[in-house]
Amino acid sequence: MVRFAGIAVALAVALLAAGCTTETKELPQGPPRQIRIINNVEVGDGGRTLTVRYWGTECEQFSDAEIEYGITQVKIAVYALVMKEECQRSGLQQTVSVALDQTLDNRIIIDANTDTVVWAP
Repeated sequence: MVRFAGIAVALAVALLAAGCTTETKELPQGPPRQIRIINNVEVGDGGRTLTVRYWGTECEQFSDAEIEYGITQVKIAVYALVMKEECQRSGLQQTVSVALDQTLDNRIIIDANTDTVVWAP
């Protein structure tokens, strides 16, 4: 009985993958996700919200932020989805609000892309 359940799951995955492929049998790709350099950060809401400014282009949109909490620091990586393959780096400053799971307290904020401090208490 367990073997038949495994076969059924494998068949369902194969059918799902077949339905999600392109004419060349490749899985479809979304816009590339790229890490961005943080310009500066403002802290609000008692240390629970960050307003992050980063350098981007007009051909992209904010994707997400990854946050790593340490004892003395919080590292943040900001990602954007690039909508056009060829787009000039315009130095356009983008702004995004990021909610923290933990209060910032007296920790510094570091840009995970450059390992530089972008905010200190």
